[in-house]
Amino acid sequence: MARTTKTTDLRRQLELHGLDGTRRQLTAGAGTAAERSRITRLVETAHDLLAEPPSPDDLAFLYSGLCQTALPHKALPHPHDVWERRAGRFSLTVVPGVIGGQYVGVPYGSRARLIMIFLQSEGMRSPTVALGKNLSSFLRSLGLHVSGGPRGNIKAVREQARRIAQCRFTMEWTETASDGEHTYVRNTAIADGLALWAAGTGEWSDTVELSAQFHALLREHAVPLDKRAVARLAGNSLGLDLYALLAYRLPRLRRDLHLSWSALQQQIGTDYAQGRDLARRVRAVLPDVLFGYPHAKIEMTSTGLLLKSSRPVIPRDLVAGFRLVEGGHG
Repeated sequence: MARTTKTTDLRRQLELHGLDGTRRQLTAGAGTAAERSRITRLVETAHDLLAEPPSPDDLAFLYSGLCQTALPHKALPHPHDVWERRAGRFSLTVVPGVIGGQYVGVPYGSRARLIMIFLQSEGMRSPTVALGKNLSSFLRSLGLHVSGGPRGNIKAVREQARRIAQCRFTMEWTETASDGEHTYVRNTAIADGLALWAAGTGEWSDTVELSAQFHALLREHAVPLDKRAVARLAGNSLGLDLYALLAYRLPRLRRDLHLSWSALQQQIGTDYAQGRDLARRVRAVLPDVLFGYPHAKIEMTSTGLLLKSSRPVIPRDLVAGFRLVEGGHG
């Protein structure tokens, strides 16, 4: 049997020792002031998530297929490269679009994920998504600072928005029914006209329209997330992927599930030559993810992650108003 390592049962620690006691325990072994400060912020976030139930304003959403699979963490080697991920019976293929005869490349990194979560969260209310009165307000709605320059958020968000708008997303999944298995394929854009500035005018585009096909998929297969946890993981693309995957998977489990490193690599792992490289990175970011999902029951093993049925990130009665069909592909 694979050796297991239990992750910190943060919920139980907070229940037994309270905020101050848990903070003292977890910061006692921290080597630096920066590490103690980081742990303190994470413990306080987890305490807030447990003590303060999410309100409707804290609701975020992501299409279930994009919880099971993920975009790359870094830019692909070539702008024309196609991206593919697979999770069980669901597969995702992202084909880059072309502008002016040049491939724009596949979206990547944490900013692309934040844009996708924002569009889908707002898209649950209406297919016409309001981006805000200007770029600064849009950046703040993503939880990002307004910063310019070559490495600033303004340039990076504009680039990722352009890639998202121009790419084609192909989702393929198999479902079992009474008359046998059926395979479905949806080849769609995410949003029509996500340019941020109107072409040729320099004017801010304050709305964007989700494509009708993708909006229908989203409404049927949306997974609730907590904006507060997303904000805490905003700069960590692997952390966001793991959080979304656990938010989708754990509440649906009827029995324990062991997710091997090779399977996780096929779903969300990128930039890792071997399974042990992915395992090291997951081990490093998993505590941050669990601070954002304190109810998660999960263990690391030498060969993967052991997932156990857990309470959902968002109580079901809070999302009932969105008339969600809770489910997904695969």
